[in-house]
Amino acid sequence: MEFVVKYAKPSGEVLETVQIGQTEDEVRHHLQEQGMLPISVKTRGVSLFNKRERQKPINPDNFIVFNQQFVSLIKAGLPILRALDLLKAQIKNPILKRHIIDVRDRVHSGAMLSDALKAQMVFPTVYTASIYAGERSGDLAEVITRYTGYQKTVLAVKKRFLTSLIYPAFLVVLCIVMVTVILTYVIPQFAELYKGLGTELPRPTRILIYISTTLKANLIFILPVLLGSALAFKLWVGTISGRLWLDRLKLRAPVVGNLWTMFSMAQLSRTIATLLTGGTPLLTTLQVVRDASDNTVISEAIRNAVIDVQDGKPLSDSLEKTGHFPDLALEMIRVGEQTGSLPEMLIHVADYYDEDVNNKSAALLSVVEPVILIFVAIFVALILISLYLPIFSLGSQMQK
Repeated sequence: MEFVVKYAKPSGEVLETVQIGQTEDEVRHHLQEQGMLPISVKTRGVSLFNKRERQKPINPDNFIVFNQQFVSLIKAGLPILRALDLLKAQIKNPILKRHIIDVRDRVHSGAMLSDALKAQMVFPTVYTASIYAGERSGDLAEVITRYTGYQKTVLAVKKRFLTSLIYPAFLVVLCIVMVTVILTYVIPQFAELYKGLGTELPRPTRILIYISTTLKANLIFILPVLLGSALAFKLWVGTISGRLWLDRLKLRAPVVGNLWTMFSMAQLSRTIATLLTGGTPLLTTLQVVRDASDNTVISEAIRNAVIDVQDGKPLSDSLEKTGHFPDLALEMIRVGEQTGSLPEMLIHVADYYDEDVNNKSAALLSVVEPVILIFVAIFVALILISLYLPIFSLGSQMQK
């Protein structure tokens, strides 16, 4: 939620800015921690149109380039405000440029950079938390550099995985198109041909023609039903119960569930390591990771782990209690806690699972591709045999 805040600096200067928070008391407390004197805190209304505009995603590659340039300017000794002034004129992406201009204006009004970024509601939670930790530690450039490296690694893993799915996806689409053409066009042509023969057709041919004619006759009803079902499923998945069901399915599905679990574990480990290395406390790190997780099951598991960590329990024991984390990862986290090298061990966990996901997904796809081709070959062979059976039977009758 956004609040319009008017506050006084220790010097007596009165400023007005917009800050993000859950409640007015939280915003007031945040200002007091910075040594400011809150004068007024009012809820800021945001229209539905503006909210949708804000939530348009930012191109990750453009965002990485922006951060690299931002770090270079900071390391060169430029103040944050001056660096934002220079960058806003160079950004080509219109969505990113609009947000950076707003960030610059908020910083100029006296807001912290992390608060100005958080107010945009489009930047990753991990990023804004890293910026906040960098502001508190005074090492903003190093924190942004570390985040940029983290983001590059995550994007590389995602792109490599998606690239490996292109060919199987193409085969699946091709199969669907081919089956649709055969059932709705080819088979009806043969049905018209056989109708004039006046002979009883073999059972496989009759079944195939019946399926084809029924499908073609009801296609105008089938397509809306399929599209409506897909839309209804998408809307249901958008609900809390639907999203929870889908996320559970992702983790429990045969073969693919194991890959998804390892991928989630790699992302989680790398995120925690990045925040801890940047100076973010463990509890705050877990809360950020909980909110940034794409899987509600993992998010709920981390939420339970946060409660245990607050009670003084080790992170490894807290995660083990949830039952959603692999034994190898838990053991490496436990070693990292005991040796005081938790961020380093988490990086090793992330690298291990990234490599494992890459190898196992490549092996799985190497099996899936021939299976799809075999399925298509069998399907086409059965259709051809069913269609040509009447011709074979007519040929045998003529020989007699």
